[in-house]
Amino acid sequence: MPFLKIAFCFLTLFFFHIQPIPASDETAPATAQESIPESAESLLPAVSGNFFYFNRHRKRYDVNEERFRDNLHHQTLQGSVDISTPYYGDAVGFDMGLFSTIDLANSASPDHETSFFPWRDPWSPDGSKRDAKSGTSLYRAHFKLRLASGNRQFWGKAGYFQPSGPGVIGVNWSLMPGTYRGLETGMDSGPLSIAFAWADQYKSPWFSDPYHFRRNDGETRVDYLWSSGARYRFTPEFSAEAAYGKSQGFLRSAHLKFKYTSPDEKTYLSYQLYGMADRDAPDSPNNQYGGHVAHQHYLAAAWRPAPWVMKAEFLHTRAPGSQPQHAGYFAYRLIGRYGGANGAYEPWWDNRSDWNHNRESAVFLAVSRSLNDLLGVSGFTLGFSGVRGRGGRVHGVEWRLRERAWSADLAYAVPDGSLKNTRISFHYTRYSNNSDLPSWTGFNNIFQDERDLKILLMIPWQLR
Repeated sequence: MPFLKIAFCFLTLFFFHIQPIPASDETAPATAQESIPESAESLLPAVSGNFFYFNRHRKRYDVNEERFRDNLHHQTLQGSVDISTPYYGDAVGFDMGLFSTIDLANSASPDHETSFFPWRDPWSPDGSKRDAKSGTSLYRAHFKLRLASGNRQFWGKAGYFQPSGPGVIGVNWSLMPGTYRGLETGMDSGPLSIAFAWADQYKSPWFSDPYHFRRNDGETRVDYLWSSGARYRFTPEFSAEAAYGKSQGFLRSAHLKFKYTSPDEKTYLSYQLYGMADRDAPDSPNNQYGGHVAHQHYLAAAWRPAPWVMKAEFLHTRAPGSQPQHAGYFAYRLIGRYGGANGAYEPWWDNRSDWNHNRESAVFLAVSRSLNDLLGVSGFTLGFSGVRGRGGRVHGVEWRLRERAWSADLAYAVPDGSLKNTRISFHYTRYSNNSDLPSWTGFNNIFQDERDLKILLMIPWQLR
């Protein structure tokens, strides 16, 4: 069904078939977004945004030249504007957001986190174009709807959006998020939250315009994908989530997530299971896992005795493949090509590799500390992290993958005053593996050794 027809039906359901409870009705449940008094000021939208300066210098080892070469080397300015109306009549509103990016310098390649690729979508790379593209992109523009019925809160959005309810789809992030075209609707009732999402286009933050979904071959169009999910909070500390979704005739994904946070919020524990399956014939370029179910186990623990934060996490991956065109690694997204869509996937260690090849196990350890008591100045944080992965095996490669990385972080956030929440951060990573192969060879999601420095300045602003 075309997107406009679905959006029209969605809006009709809310406006004509369901009667919202007036803002003054005392039986309406309290929510995170309380009703706003109908005054002249409260009718105005909130306007906010961010200014960013981003500098990245990444060197990657070249096995042919036996030396490190620049892989990324750029400086970028970026600014965003977000406009969010209140819920008029406690029922309907509108959100819009856009961002602009300007390259100050770029001397390595068109690969870029914060500007745009100089081609139209992830399936159309053009090696003749070497410069990233500056410009402006609309990343959010949707109607938002909500209503209360007894102890239930119904909500929805239609247009260009980022999913927010339980489900299998998520977005890619640079400094800004990716964007789906479609709709999402859900219901919150006490400890239970459910949601459904449907989309027919996507735009990662590295492209300026939305594009249709495609299979891995870059030719076969996927008309839509959908996601459904439910989350139940058994106690204030413990919750469970289950979700399932499909892309039309292509991929299926599902997850289970269990989370516990202690009453004092010092301890966090989680177990998560992610699964993927494909539908094409094993010899098809659109078959990612040889007809098998790929899955990944994720364990996470955190302990936060102030001023410390300590984390320990673990991943184990099974992504079987018996032919060269099979992925050989686990990618939790309903469109196979990176940047074609993304999943609601939580493991992220900011240590370069995805640590997700078939049969690979990886351990992540991190510690950070506020320096307020040592420096006598609020806002400084220092952190270190490290990852080690072993056991990765893929079709056509005899030896097992071993990879490791460590990172150091230093950040300062302005604690108060007119520049409150302005933040500058430095992140340095050293990554290495035991492969003598060129990047992306043999192991399809592995590159050669790297040295990576990222500097980010973020200045938030708001009009009210």
